[in-house]
Amino acid sequence: MLPLLKKAATDLNRADMVYWFEQADAEIANIIRGHPSDAAAIPALIASCPQNRHPVVQACGGSAR
Repeated sequence: MLPLLKKAATDLNRADMVYWFEQADAEIANIIRGHPSDAAAIPALIASCPQNRHPVVQACGGSAR
């Protein structure tokens, strides 16, 4: 399902959505491998989103809290 969503986001020229689908895919791969999720990394992921930044980042003045 994620490859189809990523393709649709690419077709819509939504780099931010492609980014999030890639991150979700990587997280799922880690979970399948038995690696724990790193919740502490989420703010950095949000802050590094390429365009159309997440509303939380915008509300925080450009940095996730």
